[in-house]
Amino acid sequence: MSRRRDSLLLANEAALAFVTVCAIVGMHRLFEDVSYRGPLVATAIVAHVAVAALRRAKVHLVPAALITAAAAVLFITWTRFPETARWLLPTGDTLSQAGDDIQAAWKLFGKVRAPAPVENGFLAVSAAAIWLIVYVADWAAFRVMATFEALLPATTLFVFSAALGGDGSPVAGAALFACAALLFVLLQRTYNQERTSRWASRHGTQGRWSLLGTGALLIGMAVIAGAIAGPQFPGAEDDALVAWRDINRDTPTRVVPSPMVSLRTRQVDQQDIELFTVTSTAPSYWRLTSLEQFDGEMWKSAYSTDDAAGELPRALDVAAATTTVRQTFSITQLSSVWLPAAFEPRAISTGDDDQPADFDERSSTLMVDRRMASSDNFTYDVVSELPLFNGDQLRSASTEIPEEIAATFLELPDDMERVTTLTEELTAGADTPYDKARVLQDWFRSEGVYDINIGPGHSADALRQFLFGGLRGYCEQFAGAFAAMARTIGIPSRVAVGFTPGVQDSEDPNLYRVRGIHAHAWPELYLGQYGWVPFEPTPTRGPPGAGEWLGVPAQQADAGDGTGSAVPEPNAGGGLGSEGDDVITADRLPDLGPGDDGASAGGSEADESPLIPKPIQDALKVLGLVALAYVVLVPLSLVGQRVIRRRRATSPADRVRLAWRNATERAGYAGVPLAPSLTITETAARLAVALPGSADAARGMAHTMERIEYAEQAPSAEDVASAKAGSATLVAEAERQLAWPQRIGGWFDARRLRRRRPDRLVASQGPA
Repeated sequence: MSRRRDSLLLANEAALAFVTVCAIVGMHRLFEDVSYRGPLVATAIVAHVAVAALRRAKVHLVPAALITAAAAVLFITWTRFPETARWLLPTGDTLSQAGDDIQAAWKLFGKVRAPAPVENGFLAVSAAAIWLIVYVADWAAFRVMATFEALLPATTLFVFSAALGGDGSPVAGAALFACAALLFVLLQRTYNQERTSRWASRHGTQGRWSLLGTGALLIGMAVIAGAIAGPQFPGAEDDALVAWRDINRDTPTRVVPSPMVSLRTRQVDQQDIELFTVTSTAPSYWRLTSLEQFDGEMWKSAYSTDDAAGELPRALDVAAATTTVRQTFSITQLSSVWLPAAFEPRAISTGDDDQPADFDERSSTLMVDRRMASSDNFTYDVVSELPLFNGDQLRSASTEIPEEIAATFLELPDDMERVTTLTEELTAGADTPYDKARVLQDWFRSEGVYDINIGPGHSADALRQFLFGGLRGYCEQFAGAFAAMARTIGIPSRVAVGFTPGVQDSEDPNLYRVRGIHAHAWPELYLGQYGWVPFEPTPTRGPPGAGEWLGVPAQQADAGDGTGSAVPEPNAGGGLGSEGDDVITADRLPDLGPGDDGASAGGSEADESPLIPKPIQDALKVLGLVALAYVVLVPLSLVGQRVIRRRRATSPADRVRLAWRNATERAGYAGVPLAPSLTITETAARLAVALPGSADAARGMAHTMERIEYAEQAPSAEDVASAKAGSATLVAEAERQLAWPQRIGGWFDARRLRRRRPDRLVASQGPA
């Protein structure tokens, strides 16, 4: 019999682990791919094995929780942050890296609509949640034998994933999870019945297999019926009544056509059409947006925008000095949702509530409000900060790449081996990312031929044809190829799309008229503390003021032939660096409006010599996290303990026993000595002496308890009500014996969670 129960217990544990795994599988709609499954499934299996081993070793609840927490920290360190461990133990670097990754993931979670990239921070947080889910589920299932409560943690994870997940049919995942949950319920019920000797002696093996077989058949029928019939119900394919996926943002993610689609059309078919005018204190490339996703077919992006008015948020603080450029745009026939601006826009004013603007922080993109079809007839003012880079600065840029940058801006399709080999050969003699980028730029400009007659396209096949077929094309091919090649050697990149400065008005040198021929694309590379740096691989093109780090003159297209012509340099006609302009150093930011705190991008001496050494700071952070976990988990566990007790007290006798147990426990916490060897009568006598105001209640409850335990008489409804009232009276008087700090401290006393043996019932020596 014992062997049968052991086999059922093992099957039950495996079923509970299968429920967790199915919940993890159901998370597929949260992520762009299924690479998350391996790490999280492994986490679930290890966690279930560890928690089950602790329970089978009869480790009490609180020590088991502490050991589980330690195991979770070690496992997450080994799997998510292995390079930070020392002697297989987490270090201060582990905490720092985890904090950075989690912060980046949280920031991305606030911006990106599912499916989201599989960031390391997401995986670390998910792994921690899985350890907690496994511990709570195992406790409910096998320590307190609460079947449905054991399913709640995994169900919460599954429902969360379903509510916030992206597009795609959830039927298969829901059917799998339902099947796993019902299987666990069946095995748990069978195991609980086998633990009862009366049922086991009557039914034996035949009864167990009959129950399992019938239950499995019913589960299969229910799941199949639900999977087939559910999608057929009216409204099954309709939008949700509540937009759960957008509940954490003001507006949902915007998906718009890639500006690459219209780039060649503007340059060829609309080259003489004036798209907009801009009055600016300096010429610049007028940037629309940037594209960071290259899937082997095209460069594209998605946007998560917020309302834009006044000062704009900044995704990165750069170390370079900048200069302020003020622009006024008047859009005429741009026919798109974007609002051009010099990079990087820091403030915007539309001057009209009927012309609201939006802003995507990650790509520094200005757009019209989603209620507007296009930016035509839109007028607005922009303040931008243009960087003042030089080659020596960029050559010394840090090579460290934040995880959130690497995860998005280094992605490439699989079939890039030939492109990688070419890039490595070209840049073999360059030491720094900046030098490698200059080598690539100069190679494109010297070997490439600008030809607008080449068809559009920047897919992987078009990329190889361009690179190994003569380097003939226009800005789309040059920019896309440069960005892809940079990624193959570990330099984060993206493709910016916009316009060259345009034609300078003959009467107003600050007025630029931008036509279709000026449409342009160029790459931007991430270079450490200097952030996103533009490069120009397209022959006969050159951004104004970039000679210090690109070594190319300012050039743009002439109408008619597309070849390059000179652009007014920044110092001509009131451009960059001219008298009266504001040059912004790394430790001074412009006054862009309320909320600007003038923080230094480069830090201060105080930061270099902190008052508290970093190892102590790291240790304090760990202690703070442990203390926070204790303060949160202990009260929640106490509440859960009470809920479980009430749920298990199903019969009238159990309710009376629960009332007696609550009263004696609270009296014990108040300092009333109640030894386990005391009889019920003796316990009541002690309570009457220590809590005289509740003497009658104590004696009445004891009398009812004796009839239940010794005479085996079922209590009446009046007995149950009287026991509950008596227990409340005793608990209230016991609480009054404690000072308020003791009462509050009781909610954080982990000793109250330890498993107690059932009260010993000694034969009564006399009447209560």
